[in-house]
Amino acid sequence: MKVTKSQPAQIEQAHDEFEIALLAELRHLRSSEKILQRMYPKLKTKPQLRNRFMDQLAEMQLRAQRLDAVLNPIGALRSPIPAALAVNLPAA
Repeated sequence: MKVTKSQPAQIEQAHDEFEIALLAELRHLRSSEKILQRMYPKLKTKPQLRNRFMDQLAEMQLRAQRLDAVLNPIGALRSPIPAALAVNLPAA
């Protein structure tokens, strides 16, 4: 197999793309966290928000677990992701 001079550039580009994707995912998680923080106090007065809150929380948890698995693949293999995420919140 012939090694070309462009291989280091390709590796660097792949690394840059990974960092961009990582930062985008972290921004998305932070944005979701802020939305949930604003929504949580309203659950008592607006119980209709509960389903939306729970859906968004579950989606955020799954994204966080996937990101963790990418960043820590050995740890992800040791602790399996639960089939169903359940969050116990007091009834609003």
